[in-house]
Amino acid sequence: MTRILLKNKLDDCIVTWRNAGYSVLAPVKRNEMGSFSEVQKASDMSLDLILPERTIKDRFFPQTEPMIRYKISKQQIDTETMTPPDTKSVCFGVRPCDAAGLEIDDPLFGWDYKDQYWFKRRNNSVIVTITCTASDDFCMCTSVKLSPESTKGSDVMLRPLSNGNGWQVETITERGKALFDSVSVHLSDEKAETAALAQVPVRFNVEQVMEWLANPTSFESQFWKDIALRCIGCGSCTFLCPTCHCFDIQDEGDTYNGIRRKNWDSCSFANFTMHTSGHNPRNTQSTRWRQRIMHKFNYYRGKFGVNSCSGCGRCTRQCPVDMGITETLQAISNLPR
Repeated sequence: MTRILLKNKLDDCIVTWRNAGYSVLAPVKRNEMGSFSEVQKASDMSLDLILPERTIKDRFFPQTEPMIRYKISKQQIDTETMTPPDTKSVCFGVRPCDAAGLEIDDPLFGWDYKDQYWFKRRNNSVIVTITCTASDDFCMCTSVKLSPESTKGSDVMLRPLSNGNGWQVETITERGKALFDSVSVHLSDEKAETAALAQVPVRFNVEQVMEWLANPTSFESQFWKDIALRCIGCGSCTFLCPTCHCFDIQDEGDTYNGIRRKNWDSCSFANFTMHTSGHNPRNTQSTRWRQRIMHKFNYYRGKFGVNSCSGCGRCTRQCPVDMGITETLQAISNLPR
């Protein structure tokens, strides 16, 4: 049985989900910036964006997050663990590359220590993706073995109808099935033609990239100095990436009261590897760019069996010097063998 969610029934679904205790998040365009925010009705959503500038990862791994509040007195130290609110969320209108990014990061946050901040939000959220019917010159999901209809990380996949009136509903997980069973009265049971998927060309050979990166001689290659000449180390590619996960932990406050916070960090920053002694093992932008590429397509795969990239293209799309990962990977895959 094929179920259809018509656009004119989406408001009814939102009301049902909100009455059941869910907050509904969706792409919203504000001040020329697309990001995921809580919505009250369908008209708040910007579902026609090829890709919001900010990724859904921001909702699971905030840019700054309090962990512990502490108070130091003469005789003792009092601490209070601060955890995310116990709220349920429907993340509606997520693109497949962003959903895949969440699944790519899951093993990292559950590796030697299970990050309660990440998994509490993950376990309380339902990811509803919409397949891509449009793309731009920066999209590269097919280059990393994904696609505009990838279900990686999704609980429900919606396929836009060719007439533009709604979506075909495909539930993937039990969590997704339960969410849409709760609004079954608002769904139609009918046959409808779905819109054609976006055609995203393969922009580089990822197998050749991984092979070259795994070769020990590549580490000291002149290639890194040449390719990184334009990089200014701004961190834009890191902060817009759906899989980047580096963070620092800092105490903010005075001698007696403070909060320990988790803050985003980036391997693009010079201070990221700065030692207390003043020594910096990655003291040039080329070595930092090498680390970024090596991590995503060599080290992370060696640890978790998957590349740390979902092919969204934000790193190239938003780079202020017109660089990004795509250009580097294209250059690597074209190197003489």
